Parts: sequence; C-alpha cells; structure tokens
Amino acid sequence: MIMQRVSSSTTAFPTTAVPAAPIGMPRAATPSAQEGVLIDRMKASETIEHITVLNASPRTWRTEGYDVGAKYVIDQMTALGWEVHIEELPASGFMARGIVKNVIATRPGTAVAADRKLVVAGAHLDSVKNGPGANDNASGSATLLELAKAYEGIDTANDIKLIWFDGEEAGLLGSTAYAKAHAEDAPRTIAMVNMDMVGSIHGRVGYDLGLKTGTAAVSDALKGVQLRTGLTAVEYAERHSRSDHASFDKAGIPAIDFGVSVKGVEQDDPYYHSPKDTVDKINPQVLEGYGDLIAVTILELANRSTRW
Repeated sequence: MIMQRVSSSTTAFPTTAVPAAPIGMPRAATPSAQEGVLIDRMKASETIEHITVLNASPRTWRTEGYDVGAKYVIDQMTALGWEVHIEELPASGFMARGIVKNVIATRPGTAVAADRKLVVAGAHLDSVKNGPGANDNASGSATLLELAKAYEGIDTANDIKLIWFDGEEAGLLGSTAYAKAHAEDAPRTIAMVNMDMVGSIHGRVGYDLGLKTGTAAVSDALKGVQLRTGLTAVEYAERHSRSDHASFDKAGIPAIDFGVSVKGVEQDDPYYHSPKDTVDKINPQVLEGYGDLIAVTILELANRSTRW
C-alpha cells in the first residue's frame, strides 16, 4: 500500500505475531465441490513459506531486491505450468517515473474465444526502502502464488491473469502502466481483484470497492460467495485509491481491494512501512481467511459472462 502518514507513537508492540480473535468463518452454508477444494487447498502455512523467501530483503522498485523477488515468482509459476513473463513498461505517476517490471502469468479459459472474458488478480511485489515488506506486500504476492497452485485441475470459462505489480509504493506505477498498455482488454475484463496487506497482525478479513465500482459482478459475486460458503468479510466502504485496484477502477473496470483498512492501518498493522514488517508479524488466521475468500470469489468471477 502506498505511503500515508505513520504515527510517531512510542507505544510498545509485541515482537512476534499474536493471533487475532477468531476471524469468523462459519460453515453453516455449503460450498460447491470446487469451492470446497479451493478452501481446502489455500493453506496459510504454505503461503507463509513464500512470504519467508520474499521477505529476505526489501524489494524496492529499481533494485536488485525486486529483481530477485520477481525471479522467484517466475520460477514458481513456471513450475506450475502457467505462461509467465516480465513486461517492462514506461511509467509515470504523482511520485516518480521510470521503467517498471510487472510479472504476468496467464491461464486460458475453456469458453470459445469469442465468448471468453478475463479476470485479473493482482498484488504489488515491491516494498518500501525501510522494510522487507512481509505484510506490505509479500502477503498479497504469496497469496497469488498459492492461488495458482490451488487452481490446478479446476477449469474456468474465462481467462485468468495474475499480475505482480512493480512500483506501487512509488505511486501505483506498475498497475497504471499496465492498464494503459492493455486498454484493449478493458471491455472483456469482468473484474480486477487486488490483494494488499492480507496478513495484518491485528487485522480482520475485509475489502473495499473502487471509487467508481458500484453494483457489478465483483460485488454481487462476493455476496453470493459469502452466502454459499459461510465465509465472512467486513466491507470498509472507504472507496480509497491507495492500491493497484484504483488503476483498473479508473479505467472503467470493476475493482475490489482485499486487505487492511486504510483508516485503520496503524492499528491493524503497527509495523506498516517499517523495518519490523517481517514474516513473524504475519497473522496466519487472517492470511488463510483472505486466501479462502479470494480464491472462491475469483472462481465465481471467472465463470461469469458479464460484469453486470
């Protein structure tokens, strides 16, 4: 998540992760067979393994640390059989300009080409200079990796594209450049699903819609998923533009951001944008709650024929 004011409070916080209160994932409802498989496969313990690797050093835009993180993502996605590559694009924003290196992985849908739509799921891979970025945002980047693995053997009608964005912390550079370069895909894109800071130590499972995203497939799909599966989440209703979903929302694509509340970021994650944003601060229960909900929401969207 891009920078906002960080409190100068000297309140002491624990140096190791303390699980939050139960995240509330009742199973009164009955998920479909495929939804059940995805929920079973999305395991926080395996996501944390990816976070641990990515958390080895800061992944700041235009540094070797970012390139190392990008190579790890490419190696993992190649092993899973996805088509993956780095796309270099010129980028500019309100904070900086330069070349970004987005990592893009795609998987074709089963519908005939003329009817096939697209669902984009993304997370920013870069971190700030001051911290290794376990929660912000190795948590989202690692969740994308686990999503790819969870979908093995589960077909969808629409294409799925996973994107690890560069330069988010410098002003949404990677996502802005991508949306501009791929404007031709906008009409067929059902939705963009973003994940940013999905393992906050004192957090909960929550989401926000884009500034322009109202009643659309992305919000209807999420409500339907919650009714069928019993998975729960809080809607923050902040309509913020501090993460990569905003670039797609601005381009007219329905967008949703899974992650920490912008207004409550300092309370939910006191280690935000600091050297203490390390893997031991990740809340595995929150991480798994997000993984389950995001996986089944993407499944719903990837089988829809329209965004409305």
